[in-house]
Amino acid sequence: QSLGWDAKESEGPLAAMLRELALTRLGKYGDEETVTEARKRFENHVSGKVPLPADLKGPVYLTVMVNGDETTFNQMMKLYDEADMQEEKVRISRCIGSIKSDELKKKVLDFAMSDKVRSQDTVFVIGGVTGTVQGRELCWQFVQDKWTELHERYKGGFLLSRLVEVSTDNFVTEARAKEVEKFFETHSAPAAERKIQQSVENIRLNAKWMERESTSVLKFLRSQ
Repeated sequence: QSLGWDAKESEGPLAAMLRELALTRLGKYGDEETVTEARKRFENHVSGKVPLPADLKGPVYLTVMVNGDETTFNQMMKLYDEADMQEEKVRISRCIGSIKSDELKKKVLDFAMSDKVRSQDTVFVIGGVTGTVQGRELCWQFVQDKWTELHERYKGGFLLSRLVEVSTDNFVTEARAKEVEKFFETHSAPAAERKIQQSVENIRLNAKWMERESTSVLKFLRSQ
């Protein structure tokens, strides 16, 4: 609360960074006051009444998307289409996947492959839908379905490894580790081989942690 929403003349760069971080976290996890204020500022920005300063765009955009609906999604896509600066397009494209609706997440994934998104940004738009369990499922299925096109686009580049990472790294079961292994046995990706191995290892580590700690974590959460 001491940071507030608006920059003060006397504050340094650290305060601005802390404000952005705090508002992003509060908005992402649904703090009521933060969501209400973000929506108000977003509507003022969209209508042209009070444009958002650059340092608030990130937290406000993310907050309204995480807590938004189809209207919010359409407003954000309109902002994307009308943006003159690539920096603004990147900012928007990396947060739109935070929308909770599965149907809208599917639209984001299709958008990621469209000619509206630069090839070097596509992977990050795809990864943006993975903030929920169902989003991760949608992302992985999408990557499998589009693998031929994606591999042709990124073969030999670091973005192929990044694509493997964002689409597989957060799984938490042995069954999923085996599924990822099996997929890449029949879909060769030499440039991402090391990342594939790392992702499978991470999934297995996640699975072991879940098996070991899930009961105690659940017990703790229920006691709160």
